[in-house]
Amino acid sequence: MDERSEFPYRNIFGWIAGFACAGMIFLSWGYGIIWDEWIQSQYGKLVLRFFISGGTSRECLTFGETMYLYGGLFDTITAAVYGLLSGGLKTLAYSSHFKDLVLPYYFETRHVINALFGFTAILFTGLLGKELRNWRTGLLSLLFILLSPRFFGNSMNNPKDIPFAMAYAMSLYAMIRYFKSWPRPKIFSTLFLIFSIALAINIKAGGMMLIGYLFLFTFGLNSIEFFQKKKIEAPIHLLLSLAGISLAAYLGGLLFWPYGLLDPLQHPLKALSELSLFSGAKGSLLFEGRIISYDQIPWYYLPKWIFISVPLYIHLGLVTLPFFLHRISRSQGFRYLGILLFAVLFPPLYAVLKHSILYDSWRHFLFIYPPMVVLAAIAWDSLWDWLRTKKTKIILGIVFVITLLEPALWMVRCHPHEYIYFNPLVGGLKGAYGRYETDYWGNSLRQGTEWLNQYYKRKGIQRPIVVRADGELISSGYYLIRDLGASYMPSLGNDPNWDFWLSLSRGVSPQDIQIGNWPPPSTVHKVEADGVTLCAVIANPRRP
Repeated sequence: MDERSEFPYRNIFGWIAGFACAGMIFLSWGYGIIWDEWIQSQYGKLVLRFFISGGTSRECLTFGETMYLYGGLFDTITAAVYGLLSGGLKTLAYSSHFKDLVLPYYFETRHVINALFGFTAILFTGLLGKELRNWRTGLLSLLFILLSPRFFGNSMNNPKDIPFAMAYAMSLYAMIRYFKSWPRPKIFSTLFLIFSIALAINIKAGGMMLIGYLFLFTFGLNSIEFFQKKKIEAPIHLLLSLAGISLAAYLGGLLFWPYGLLDPLQHPLKALSELSLFSGAKGSLLFEGRIISYDQIPWYYLPKWIFISVPLYIHLGLVTLPFFLHRISRSQGFRYLGILLFAVLFPPLYAVLKHSILYDSWRHFLFIYPPMVVLAAIAWDSLWDWLRTKKTKIILGIVFVITLLEPALWMVRCHPHEYIYFNPLVGGLKGAYGRYETDYWGNSLRQGTEWLNQYYKRKGIQRPIVVRADGELISSGYYLIRDLGASYMPSLGNDPNWDFWLSLSRGVSPQDIQIGNWPPPSTVHKVEADGVTLCAVIANPRRP
């Protein structure tokens, strides 16, 4: 495709990216506080405290069971931004753990920054597609990931997995740009590669695998070069360059990670080993209609989740990709296709072989989704070029629009619960309800809470309201305190004297859901998506 024919696709790419960025920032204000956000926000404040104190305040190393094993980049940035905007950076860093309940717009600020990280992941997915093939592939990649409900929904309030997915996509893009500039890589390409890998390590220890990727891909590409030209360009110089890049990225990856900074040689490797197994997680989950413990999940848990929760255009693209490898092989980007394939397949295969503990769908592996999307986009673009007749292209266009509209309309219809999307292969959300985890993070608690706030005011209730709520206290208490102030009283423990219960479907047995025993008759309001109940506001029948 020549430069002139690519021009409209590049312009459309730019317009969609611009609208997506503005739209995601705006929409981020409507999402709830998920369970992990409180502990993540505290960790960010403690890491900020670590730096403000010059490393003498080390509560971040003992807070939470495994939080110290994670880089603090995202949470430190969000804490610092809020502190600067509120005029009290040090005040925020040294505030109590429960101060978050009354900080105005604290979590909304976190969600805006989360959305920016999510948008950046989406943007680099599109750029990765462009780099592998052309601007049309880049545009398809951008559309495919933008209209992927689970990725879009997680982009708004998932502070762990979305930032890492962004850094992973950015690093793959940086690697390909770096490899394309061989044998004399440009300074900017080298610095950008260092920056991207360092970002990933500063978020999760798993970012160190990108250094391994760098050496592996270099060896692979040079092997191809050797077989084609029977020579390798300056191997000693190349190895020295890789060593320098790796060292700089590794050390840069410790800048926002106190645990790594205190022992750069041993601590990062220890964190990588522990987190690769998710060994500290204990609990149970709903899978295929049964409640099972984390350590009893079947080997196909991860691929099954991916299969039932990505849009159909991803399925169609990946299924047809092998048939077009011979055509793609003629393009310059073919030699880099193996990089994407490895980046998609290696992490889940490693997890399956290591019997890693997994839970909460496949959110821990969202980082493999951007390269997966690009592979699907390459297949669609290749299929379009392969078709010769106008009739077959019209048929393909109809299929394309249908598969794109299905998740897009679902996102509009079920906003802000995009992250619980299931594709038609499992019957959508209705087919998965009671068989697989839906609102496992309690995003719907915000809507239930806001309805309860209005109900309390509308009824003119004068006495304090005692609210029992599933999930973390912050997910409901933040909004109840904001609207009701001292009139709100949380129900703690098993105290039966509550007025209303914000009940989530996650805590209900699948049998009760399947036979309709939940929500109970005393339910006064239901938060629904696609006709199924995610959160029920239940009145206590024993209270007046």
